Amino acid sequence: MRIKLGLMFVSVLACSCSISLDVSAQNLRDAVVFALENHPSVEGARLGYAAAEHGKDATFSGFFPEISIGVMAGRTFQDNATSRGLAVTRGAAYSGLGEGNITMRQMLFDGFEVRNRVRSANARMQSLDYTLMDIEGLVTLRVAQSYVDILRIHHALRILSEQSTSIKDYEKRITDMVSEGVADEVELQQARDVAMIIEGVRSEYEGQLVSARAMYAEAAGQPFVDGVDHTFVSLASFINEDAAVAVALSKENHPALQSARMDSKAARHDMRAEHARMYPDVNGELSYAKTDKKDVIGGETEDARAVIRMSWNFSTGGKEFSSVRQKRYEHYEMAAKHEALEREIERDIYQAYANYHTLERKVALAIDRVDLNEKLMAAYDAKFEGARITLLGLMRAESQLFNARLAEIDNKYYLLSAEYGVLASLGTLKDILISEKDEE
Repeated sequence: MRIKLGLMFVSVLACSCSISLDVSAQNLRDAVVFALENHPSVEGARLGYAAAEHGKDATFSGFFPEISIGVMAGRTFQDNATSRGLAVTRGAAYSGLGEGNITMRQMLFDGFEVRNRVRSANARMQSLDYTLMDIEGLVTLRVAQSYVDILRIHHALRILSEQSTSIKDYEKRITDMVSEGVADEVELQQARDVAMIIEGVRSEYEGQLVSARAMYAEAAGQPFVDGVDHTFVSLASFINEDAAVAVALSKENHPALQSARMDSKAARHDMRAEHARMYPDVNGELSYAKTDKKDVIGGETEDARAVIRMSWNFSTGGKEFSSVRQKRYEHYEMAAKHEALEREIERDIYQAYANYHTLERKVALAIDRVDLNEKLMAAYDAKFEGARITLLGLMRAESQLFNARLAEIDNKYYLLSAEYGVLASLGTLKDILISEKDEE
């Protein structure tokens, strides 16, 4: 029995060491790629970018000439100097009426309003592009962490299943010893209490598994598939050990900050566009118009013009000044939001690094704890052979060893999730995870 348990412990240890993350990331990468292609939030961001692109094109059209065409046909009644001079009856006349005109207007000067609106539209388009990148990063993080969480729970449940089998064997042996009068009923009840504790922990992990599967299905857009060789890799080599350096780089390149920066730039150009409305508008105009009606009320007329028009409109209530002030404060608001977001990202990066380094220490301690409990188990086994401890004491020692292994497995998977969290806080997780090559 001890040989069997020893072999089982070795297999569990080998299993726990197998998550040293030297395997392929293919399955996780496929899940991330599928999520980025199908997640509604990513699709919505793409559609928003496409809409902004067309909005920019519509604004840019303000640089080009505008053509107006008008046609009218009907009947008219007129009483004017011409009709009164030519008509022999009432001095008025009826006539069929046809009119046609075409006008081309070209903006010559508008205080640079169109130019600033085009630049604003371009900045907003870039902002939405960075927003898309940021959303893709968040979706990638949710997929990766829920994926790893499911594997962690599966691994933990395998260990708990093995532990439960071993505890039931101990319980049966103690029951036999009670029947033989070698042990008392108290030891049997204590053994059953240990078994119930294990079942309680197992139920907790099963509940976590349901929650993790739901999170994965929402993020990845498909259910987690069991029965395949799910694999992943550690990305610790991509983490800059100096958090301050990482923060400085992130302030320059983080998609969310870039998006906020572009929003502030767009608001600045909107402010300048409103200020441009205080200047006169100068337009060149080419037009041709023709009217056809009876000679008695004017006959055919033609009007062809090539002119330059200047218009300068003011609101006596100070509308233009208020609009400029409104846009100025909106620009200040965007700049303040950018600064606030910069602080939030800096905070998130330092927190992610703190969690990562904490888990590194916890993994090291968990490994040492497993080693210690293995030595304790060997010592307890020797004492049991010498009849110096009871079978219940040996069972508790083995249960303590299982719990140490369970903590080691949990912390190793938590460390992997923390790696993903650090890279996500820096805005680089998606690119690294998708581009990372498989390593067998």
